[in-house]
Amino acid sequence: MKLVIAERDDKEREAIRWLVSAYSLPIEHVYTAATVEEMMVLLEQEAPELLYVELDMIPYDQWPRATAHVRLFCRRVIAATAEATFARAKQAIDWQCVDLLVKPLEPAKLKQALRTAASLFPSRPSLAAGGEGPHHDYRSLFCDDPAASPHVWLVQAEQPALSPEVIRFLTDYPFRGRARVLPLTYMAVCLLFDLPGDGKEAAWKLLRDWEEDHHEPLAIVAMPPDGRKTVRAQYQAARRLLETTFFIGYRQVIAPAPEYEQQRELDPFLTPEEQRQWIGMLERFDYEAVKRWLQREFWHWTPPFPSPEMVRTRLTSILAQIRRFMKTYRLDRGMTEREYMRLFHEILYNPVLYRIVQELILFLYRLLHEAKQAEEGARADAVERGLRYMEAHFRDPSLTLEKAAAAAGRSPAYFSHLLSKKRGITFRQWLTNRRLEEAKRLLRQTDLSVKEIAEQTGFRTAHYLTRVFKAELNETPTAYRDGQRALPPR
Repeated sequence: MKLVIAERDDKEREAIRWLVSAYSLPIEHVYTAATVEEMMVLLEQEAPELLYVELDMIPYDQWPRATAHVRLFCRRVIAATAEATFARAKQAIDWQCVDLLVKPLEPAKLKQALRTAASLFPSRPSLAAGGEGPHHDYRSLFCDDPAASPHVWLVQAEQPALSPEVIRFLTDYPFRGRARVLPLTYMAVCLLFDLPGDGKEAAWKLLRDWEEDHHEPLAIVAMPPDGRKTVRAQYQAARRLLETTFFIGYRQVIAPAPEYEQQRELDPFLTPEEQRQWIGMLERFDYEAVKRWLQREFWHWTPPFPSPEMVRTRLTSILAQIRRFMKTYRLDRGMTEREYMRLFHEILYNPVLYRIVQELILFLYRLLHEAKQAEEGARADAVERGLRYMEAHFRDPSLTLEKAAAAAGRSPAYFSHLLSKKRGITFRQWLTNRRLEEAKRLLRQTDLSVKEIAEQTGFRTAHYLTRVFKAELNETPTAYRDGQRALPPR
């Protein structure tokens, strides 16, 4: 592979050239240019697979010509700039750059960009030293061809998006002896022919080397040679062993063991008793009980493990109970609905069980908090609806608790309970106080008779108004009026 480095800074050019040689990148020839003219000449002469170019070195009037050369003579471009602007980003997009780096350059980012660009070209015929023979290719994974039994490793990143980076890492890795890397969807198979022992020590070393430059976890299933089994049989056993990462996580070297050879039975659906437990925990907003149930059920698994798909199905059974709870409180919409759908996706596709359970616990914490607020809001709304009705109809002698409760959308007993809890007063006390308050206002501000005031305030008769007045204020309505009028004006 050929690389042209177009950069005005002499030291930057030499640093990039050194980086290419130091990291064993699949680049055989490196050419450098200090001007746009030199760059275009090199592009015409060498037609390189890869161009590193400093965008700031290209004058505006030469941009169309430079663009034409890049599109005609170069396949991949890595751009760099000291100007982190939208204009530079648009130029990089126009050239369909693999990456746009911002100066000062970070060696790790430049190395990553070069590896990414190099990976976009066809792989070399042999991925490691030593001819392994015709049987040690993809056919050996799917056909029972007789062949010498190598070590069979299955390597997978926890995040599927990292699979191309894993392939690049394995392709460049200095395996001991003859090796072959066979990329698959979301994983890679390594066939290793000269490893001593069971190969676990070498697998752990590869894992440590990966983690020097990557934070994302990796898992390796290491199958030692077995003269009784074909590569295909070893590969199939490795695929089954890889399922254990669902329970134990990544950052693991997994080797065959007797406890992995069996599978635990698991009912994928909640029993009627478990459904009742979930209904009760959710209705009580008992977050701690929910958390304990999930941790007891899904954390701290020991072999033999059940099928991951059975566990995922069981989790979706729990999700069905949660869905009904959400509908009860009308939380199956907006942000909560989007979070629910995201959790459903996690249950189906997250590769590690304890991460799914943690996401489920966090979601339930937020959901129960929102449901409790919704219930309290509904209670408050019911009280307010009832009070508004009572305020509008307190002058009506036929106003009853049943009518106020019906207006609030609650039963009489429950509305009475809510009113006492929220306002600290019974329906009868509120009604008597409100009628007395209005009667006192009319006595102070009008010349209406006691009989007329009783009729306007819901007391039915003057006698009843007088009796309530004396019981509450220890005086008659007439005495109250006289006393108020004797007071000096405010």
